[in-house]
Amino acid sequence: MPDSAPLPSSLLLWLPTLGAAFAAGTITQLARQLACPRPPGLRATLALGVAAGIAALTVVALLSASAPAGATPALLLAAACITGWSGPGILARLGQLVERRLGLPVPSNPLDEGHREQP
Repeated sequence: MPDSAPLPSSLLLWLPTLGAAFAAGTITQLARQLACPRPPGLRATLALGVAAGIAALTVVALLSASAPAGATPALLLAAACITGWSGPGILARLGQLVERRLGLPVPSNPLDEGHREQP
C-alpha cells in the first residue's frame, strides 16, 4: 500500500537527506573544479557545482526509492559524492535510460545541443 502521508510532510522528512546530498555533490564538484590547473571562471564553476548538486540529489532520491530495504546513509553519501565528482552529465545518461525503459526514441547525443560538460 502506498504511503498515504501528504506530499509536503513526506518531502519535509526527506529534506535533511536531500539537502545533504545536494551539499555533498556541490562541494565535491567545486573541489574538483578548483583543483584543476586552470579552473574555469567563477560563473562556470558555480554552475557546474550547482548542477552536480542537483544530479547528486536526483541519484540519492532514486536510490532511496529503489532500494528494497532502504539505503544506508553511508551509501547515500557515497553516491552523492561520486555523482558530484562525475558531474551533471549523469542526468543525461539517467534520462536516456528512463527513455529506453519507456520505449521512447533516444537521441544519439544525450546532452542538449550547445550544453556540454567541462573537462
